Amino acid sequence: MSNTKIATFQWVALLLLTSLTFGLAESGLSGRAMLLPVLLVTLLKGRIVIDRFMALQGVAGPWRWIVLGWLVSVLGLIGFAFRA
Repeated sequence: MSNTKIATFQWVALLLLTSLTFGLAESGLSGRAMLLPVLLVTLLKGRIVIDRFMALQGVAGPWRWIVLGWLVSVLGLIGFAFRA
C-alpha cells in the first residue's frame, strides 16, 4: 500500500476514533464508566499521531519512547486524578 493511502487510512481512523469519543461523551454515562474507554482511545490516537504525523515510526533510539512515555504518563495521571 502506498504511503499516501496509509496516511489517509490513519487520518480516517483518527476521525472515527474522535467520533467514538464524542458519542461516548453524549451517551450520558457516568465519569468512571467512561474513564477507561476514553483514555484507551486517546492512547491509540496519540500513538497514531506520534508514529505517523510526528514521523517517529522508524526512528531509532529513545525519541519515540520518550514521546510515548510522556503520553502514557499524562494519561496515567489523568486516570489517577479521576479515580481518586
